[in-house]
Amino acid sequence: MSEHSEVKSENARNVILSYQDKVYFVNGVNVQVQEGADKLKAVFHTKRAADSKPQDLDIEISKGTYEILMEYAKLDKLDLIMLLQIEESGSRWCLMSEDWLKNQTISSTKASYIV
Repeated sequence: MSEHSEVKSENARNVILSYQDKVYFVNGVNVQVQEGADKLKAVFHTKRAADSKPQDLDIEISKGTYEILMEYAKLDKLDLIMLLQIEESGSRWCLMSEDWLKNQTISSTKASYIV
């Protein structure tokens, strides 16, 4: 039995993907869900961070990664950014606050003086 599912949410607008040594901004993810399968076929609709060129990435993801994407899409926190790194050995992810990141960027560009 094969199903088609799309992971998409207004609340999950900030997903940054690291894949094959490149960084992408994710617009949406389509996942082919198969009951009982450990690996799922996913199409990440992205823009490359380097040049903003649109690119669809066909990536095999684990069921655990799919579940993380689904939970992130359900969150009601517009400030959260998901950083997702997918490698052949597996995937890693973290969530961070967009405001916190902006504050860190601003504070790191201020001049420091030693007297």
